[in-house]
Amino acid sequence: MPSSRLLLIEHEASLRSVLDACLGELGDWEVTSSRSIQEGISLCNQHHPNVILVDASTPEDDALLLMEQLKRDSQRRAIPIVLISAKADWFTISELHQMGFLGAISKPFNPSTLSAQIHRLVSYQILPP
Repeated sequence: MPSSRLLLIEHEASLRSVLDACLGELGDWEVTSSRSIQEGISLCNQHHPNVILVDASTPEDDALLLMEQLKRDSQRRAIPIVLISAKADWFTISELHQMGFLGAISKPFNPSTLSAQIHRLVSYQILPP
């Protein structure tokens, strides 16, 4: 039985599939997948996730505006957003909080520990002011 609902926003189909399998099968998450931030906003309103995992690198023209909308909506509903990115190590936790993220996970990621990383971030979450 899934322990939590997770909204996955990843534009690359193959990576989205791998992440979905890692989180759903190895991590016991109930995963709703989205191929874009815009679609993710809509799915967030329908599925009410407990956490959002988003790859912010996207080909969407208005990605920054959509990301800001997603952050506003998630903060209003107290849904933590975790960034997954090859550039995750570029930021301190303080900088991530200032940008509206709970934390970040680096790519490449370890499929067997990914779910635990997300659970750990959410369990010890200190939301930005």
